[in-house]
Amino acid sequence: MKFRTMLLASAAVMFTSSAFAADITNPFFLPTTGKVLSDTSVEMSRLKIDDGFEDVEKSLKATEQVTVGLMDNLAVVGTIGNEFDVNEDYNNDHNFYYGLGVKYNHNFGRVLTQVGFSYNTFDPRSWYGKSGEGHEYNTNRWEKILSGEVKLGYDMGCDFTPYTSFTMNGNIDQADRDQEYSWFLGAHKAWMKMSADAGFRYDFGSSEYDEAWYVELAANYFVSDNVTVGAFGDYYLGGEGHKDVDYGYTFGLNAKVLF
Repeated sequence: MKFRTMLLASAAVMFTSSAFAADITNPFFLPTTGKVLSDTSVEMSRLKIDDGFEDVEKSLKATEQVTVGLMDNLAVVGTIGNEFDVNEDYNNDHNFYYGLGVKYNHNFGRVLTQVGFSYNTFDPRSWYGKSGEGHEYNTNRWEKILSGEVKLGYDMGCDFTPYTSFTMNGNIDQADRDQEYSWFLGAHKAWMKMSADAGFRYDFGSSEYDEAWYVELAANYFVSDNVTVGAFGDYYLGGEGHKDVDYGYTFGLNAKVLF
């Protein structure tokens, strides 16, 4: 009897630990005080345009994002990335970009909210050379971009969370100060050692050529409670200013580790 009781108690402890393990792939996840989340990703994209002259625009970039928990619902986020010159648009393969921001969570029962702000920058002289030919950037100074995001979700239970987000980006160091916006509607689901996200994204901005619809998908595998590997991507569906686009997609791989 004692052995049976101990066995049941051990199973209950194991189940409880597993059930309450943090889902580091959840779109609302922030590390608690003193914890650090590393998110490493590599992604490629292709966009084929046929306006009488077929052209395929490609990109390849690698990004490291580190999120540090300052408080249980407040974190600072640092980003460094590099965009490789696969489309022969840049000066070389060392095209770094940087970001620094904060994210804050606040829950109202099952209603989840998150707000975030970041400052992003890169040096056009490194990307395009000192002459700056063929692009609109002022190469005498670093590019400066402010970004903001508001996210709203609902915890349905069973590790299922429908959510929506709105993101805005704006250059703060140019006379015209073009604005870019993005709205996403989707859901997150975790089960056993897997999690997935799916939804639709609508991009728009100051120009009609900024308008586009995408479907987004992501899948992750939990190597352990604090380590995941996954794949993500999007596919172009259409847009008012993109009538000549044959297809467009992004595919990437990522790994997350919580320290």
